Amino acid sequence: MDWLSKLSKPIRENRWGSAKDASVLNYPWTGWGNVKRIGVLFNANSDPSDLDELRKIVQNLKNEQKSVSLCGWTGQMRPKNVLYNGRQLIFVDDFNWKGAPMSGNALEFLQTDFDLIVTLHRGKTMPLDELASKTRAGIRVTAEGDEDFYDLVLKSEKKNYSIYFRELKQWLEKIKPSQ
Repeated sequence: MDWLSKLSKPIRENRWGSAKDASVLNYPWTGWGNVKRIGVLFNANSDPSDLDELRKIVQNLKNEQKSVSLCGWTGQMRPKNVLYNGRQLIFVDDFNWKGAPMSGNALEFLQTDFDLIVTLHRGKTMPLDELASKTRAGIRVTAEGDEDFYDLVLKSEKKNYSIYFRELKQWLEKIKPSQ
């Protein structure tokens, strides 16, 4: 199947690159105080320490009674006979040859309804925008790039996720519920 993955790579990446033009299905924003489910998408290849730092942030959000789904794009095929701690990584073989989620953590993320989706990294060769645009959410936030289908672009000067999520929380507390 690795040959099919290599052959279909341009097709998948074309779909993922055009995800920024997608129309999205939003739920009403209920306000930060009522947020229960948060989805966080990131590039697991950008910095090896990111996953550990993000796990700490997930724990802090869980202490606030928020359920967090953390999904990191690996850009690789799923290794055979390897178990991962938690459901935090998405692989090339979680997608069909056209680039649509078909299994694993990518499909699970897509089938979950979120109050908030945060995309920390973007790129035409990653499916993170595809997942963020196709998953139902109350509000979508990105840390980089253009607004596109995202409701809020919050860029940070520092690459410190603790500070970023603290600032994000402050902004989201200011956004009034839509109902």
